[in-house]
Amino acid sequence: MQTLTFQNITLSPAKVDNQIWLTSGELAKALNYADTQSVTKIYERNADEFTTSMTTIAQVKTNGGMQKMRIFSLRGCHLIAMFARTKVAKEFRQWVLDILDKEVGKPVQVEPKLSSDDTLPLRNAVSMATGILKLDYATIYKMVHQRFGIDEIKELSKDEVGQAVEYVHSLMVQVNQSTINMPLIQNILADNAHQNQKARLTVDGMIGELKVMIDYVDELRTRLTLQDRLIGALQTRFIG
Repeated sequence: MQTLTFQNITLSPAKVDNQIWLTSGELAKALNYADTQSVTKIYERNADEFTTSMTTIAQVKTNGGMQKMRIFSLRGCHLIAMFARTKVAKEFRQWVLDILDKEVGKPVQVEPKLSSDDTLPLRNAVSMATGILKLDYATIYKMVHQRFGIDEIKELSKDEVGQAVEYVHSLMVQVNQSTINMPLIQNILADNAHQNQKARLTVDGMIGELKVMIDYVDELRTRLTLQDRLIGALQTRFIG
């Protein structure tokens, strides 16, 4: 089967039942993981999310002959990329969707922008989570951003909004079971604290500069007042 190219990376897919599949090694390469086992680890942590149409064990032809290995369909690749934390994960998801559209003979659809009604379930879930998780809105939203590899909620698709709601609900379940990912939360809180500190230092610097300017203006005003008095005195003396 012909190769595929993602961001100058050449991938050699297998074709099973007339569908495109990628091995975990090829998928790791596309997602820019140094460790080829990273994809396998992601799958093992989230195996219950995958169906048999998304991943399977198959005989794949390699340089060393036929070998059994795990492969992922395009939909399986997309789900792996949902859990991935690399910088290219978001672009890879779009690339996979583009190929899926071409595979079924449909044009690439541009996702409509989310409306306020579309994001309401997520906003409600986050609001509920603030009380249960004892975290502020910004921290919970940042956890959602990291989970889906986005910078803003509006970058989610409608389907992903539903997945984001499930993710927030799972966080609330985890805290009740004492299994929440505390290192992740600690990292987010530390990052928020660092950003706040940077902003505070910037504001303090601006205040310092403003004080210097005010002192200069006061000094200039004093000099002008003295000059006005001197001019007035000279006018009285020499002009009358």
